[in-house]
Order: sequence, then structure tokens, then C-alpha cells
Amino acid sequence: MMNPVKIGFLAPYSSIYPGLVPGLISGFYSAIPERYHRLFHVVPEYVGQGGETVTTEAAKKLLHFDGVDILSGVVSYQTLPCLIPTIESRQKLGVFFDMGEYLPHTQQLSESVFCNSFQLWQSEFALGYWAHRQFGEKGAVIMPLYDGGYHLQSAFRQGAVMAGAEELDIHILEYKPDASQVTGQIQMLFSALGKQNPSFIHGLFCGDEARAFYGEFNQSGLSGSIPLTVTAHMASEEVLNPLNNLDLDFYAASLWNYYATDSANETFKKRVAHFAGLKPDLFTLLGYEVGLLFSQLIGAFQKRDWQEIKTRLKTETIDGPRGRRSFCLRSDHALPVIDVEKIGFHEGRVQKLVVEQGKAMGFNHDIYEMIHRETVSGWQNPYLCV
Repeated sequence: MMNPVKIGFLAPYSSIYPGLVPGLISGFYSAIPERYHRLFHVVPEYVGQGGETVTTEAAKKLLHFDGVDILSGVVSYQTLPCLIPTIESRQKLGVFFDMGEYLPHTQQLSESVFCNSFQLWQSEFALGYWAHRQFGEKGAVIMPLYDGGYHLQSAFRQGAVMAGAEELDIHILEYKPDASQVTGQIQMLFSALGKQNPSFIHGLFCGDEARAFYGEFNQSGLSGSIPLTVTAHMASEEVLNPLNNLDLDFYAASLWNYYATDSANETFKKRVAHFAGLKPDLFTLLGYEVGLLFSQLIGAFQKRDWQEIKTRLKTETIDGPRGRRSFCLRSDHALPVIDVEKIGFHEGRVQKLVVEQGKAMGFNHDIYEMIHRETVSGWQNPYLCV
């Protein structure tokens, strides 16, 4: 019996999504016909919070010691370039996942590396564009230091600028070690914003800080007088479900709707439920999309024709729950479908209503370069891996 294709998986830790890695792997196998499951064998390697040093050493172990054929996992675009020399020297492939906290590089980093992103930056750009057109000058963005180190706030601002914004206030909360970055310090800012009366507020928080932000905003007296917009992560069920007693209405831009009834999404949910017994989330979605991609290349994987696989990965597309997707950075990349949603808590549950189709950012290298220059923090850990 032929040995399986070995996939080395760089597995970071996330206190916000503890099931991140199992979800990705389950989604991957859910998309592959069961008779081919043994063709692929995933070898996880823990990388903590995903910094450059630990990720690079883990990649070397997987490639040199474990002898994997493909290097994969959740990797930040800040760390990815450091992996390329090892991948290329061993003549292997890299297929990586990310949340979209950073914009991709403006050109393909390697002929051997491919990525599947949730593209959070696209939802931020669309929401910034919509918020300015809907509410006018000038909005205010609030975030802690951690979230401010990624491209998300820059993408939001550039969306507002493209819509005509001339001013947008940015507020980064003071970092307090071993203390909440929200509770106990944000009410002073809310009080000041109540006097300034911005046209809208955009919250950019994650995990427990996102839930704390909602609670503090609910108590601030600003709800109902100043419109609130939030990130796609802050509008996820994982964040919102524990908060169903709040009296809030706000807006977010969605990149994928679990409840969509199109055939691709229904098939996705059924396959994940059948294979893993899970309710799909964005991580099972990312894994499933790559599973669909690999399913289209089964013949080449069986032959171990790595040149054919590499060549086809450059042009291959899939039709999945997020529509048409490709995995190689190209100028004609399919743009995502983005829904701007009004969200509220009513009768003990979250309700979402699509109010408009969002504007995606085209692959415009002038905007790309501008955002890359604006954010220079160098955060290496993938988003939500804290």
C-alpha cells in the first residue's frame, strides 16, 4: 500500500477559539470523499502563539525530521516569508490559512506557496466604505493595542476614505498589563465621545474584550444616539450568544452566512455534521475549502505528480460556501460577496438583517502598499492566537 501524502500542520494556540486546529482539520476531511481519506495524513506541530522563531523551527522539524510532503497550518503573513527558503530548498509545497488580519503581499512570494484567507480585511474595508456613506463625517474607531497592530483598522479607514471621508478619529486604549483593556478605562472615552458626537463608532475588539466592550457601550448611554459598527469577528455567534440580554442594535459586514440556503453551503454543513458531528464555523469553512481544492487534484496526488499539483494550484478554483475561490494571488482574484448586516438582540436571541451589499476592495496595489506602509507593528502571531 502506498504511503499517504503527509501534511505537516503548524498548530498555534488560541484562547479565543480553542477548537481552531481540530476545526480546520475536520473541515478538510469533510470535503474529501471518504474513500480517499487515507490518501492524506495530517501531522500537527504545536507552535504556541505562532511567532517567527517557534514557527520556523517547527517547520524545519516537519520537513526535515517528519518528512512531510506539504507544509500547512495557520500562519501570519508576517511570518510566512521566513518559511519560504526551507520550503523551496526541500522542493515542497506550502498551503496556509489565515484570518485575513493582514492584507496579502502585493505579489506571489513563492511559486510553491498558496494561501486560503478568511479575508477579514475585506469586511473592514466594506464596512468603512458603507459607514461613511450611511452616517457621514466623521467617525471614531476604538480598539486596544493588540487589534491595532494589524491591517484591519487601516482597511476600515481606507474604505471610509474611498467613500469620501476626510477625517476619521482613531482611539487606541492604553495597554494595562494583567488587567482588562476595556473595563474600568473605556467609560472616560465614551464620555468624551458623547460630547464630540461622532457620526458613528467602530469597535475593533476580540474575545472577552469584545464582550466587555458591548457591556460598557450598553451602559454608556451612547446606544441609540451614535450608530455602532463592529468587526465580523465581534458579530460572530461565538461572541454574541452569551450577550443576548443586551439592548443593542449595531452593524457589521459578513463574509459568510451559516444560515445561507444555497446548495454549496447546505452541502458543506451536511458533510461537516456527517464527518465530525460539528456545527461549522469559519475554521471548518477554511479547511473545507482546501479539502475541495485537494479533491479536485486526487489523481495528481495519487501519482505524486508534484509538478502538476503545483501548476494546477496556480489556476485551480473551487465553488464553495463563499462562492468561487482561488488560492494564488492574482490580479483577477474573485472578489468576496459581503453583506452589511443590522444586528440586534430580540426575544433572547441574536437577529441579523442584511441591509446592503458591501463593496469589496479590488486588488489595487496602490491601496495595498498604502496600508502595508501604515501598519508597522510587526505582530507575528496570527489573529485570535492569544
